[in-house]
Amino acid sequence: MEVHAHAHTERKKWTHYLWEFLMLFFAVFCGFLAENQREHMVEGQREKKYAKALYEDLKVNTGFLDATIKERNFVIPKIDTFRMLVHTKNIDEIPAGTWTYFGRFGTRHTILPLQDATLQQLISSGGLRLFKDQQVVEAIAQYDQSARDMKETFIYQDLMYSDLVKARNILFDAWYMDEIMEINVSTEIIDSFKKKSFPLLSYKKEDFIQYANLCQLRSFNLKYVLAKIETVAKRAQKLLALLKEEYHLE
Repeated sequence: MEVHAHAHTERKKWTHYLWEFLMLFFAVFCGFLAENQREHMVEGQREKKYAKALYEDLKVNTGFLDATIKERNFVIPKIDTFRMLVHTKNIDEIPAGTWTYFGRFGTRHTILPLQDATLQQLISSGGLRLFKDQQVVEAIAQYDQSARDMKETFIYQDLMYSDLVKARNILFDAWYMDEIMEINVSTEIIDSFKKKSFPLLSYKKEDFIQYANLCQLRSFNLKYVLAKIETVAKRAQKLLALLKEEYHLE
């Protein structure tokens, strides 16, 4: 009968298991760091992409805002001049051209087409979290809120527009307005037009007062909206400056 001796396997030391654990731990940890670094890099690229797109939108919008502010500051005094003339002059004291020139501004209507696709995408997708500078985040939120407030005022501005047009058309034949419809028409043309005589559709003081009353509301509304537009413009300029400095944009 043969007796077989069993070979004894040498037991591994505890340091071997510790080393294996450390190797596994460092492998997982390095993988985590690499993935985390990759995510940070991707988010950084997205942050810069959003910043650039928002910056370009704001450059366009500030142009629209500045032009609208300039136009409103030109139009509002003309409306108030018409109201003053109605309440201080008889209809036959002033040439029809003067009545028509100042009277036409009550129905001047402009659209402010702000570009907000990037901003809305940032907000709806939670993209604001990508921006690390809290000043930029706050400036974006302030700009967005002021733009929303401004757009709400446009609704009230449009409600009375049809009444204004109806009242104006009782007084003036729009045929004669063609040569002065542009905001940048020359001073020479304006002065010449204001001296012209042509038929008015109505010479009743009551009709002029009715239109002037609507123009009073129009003037007040335009001034209120103008204040909102100026707030949007200031916040847009502030955000532009922050984005330019933070992301070195031109």
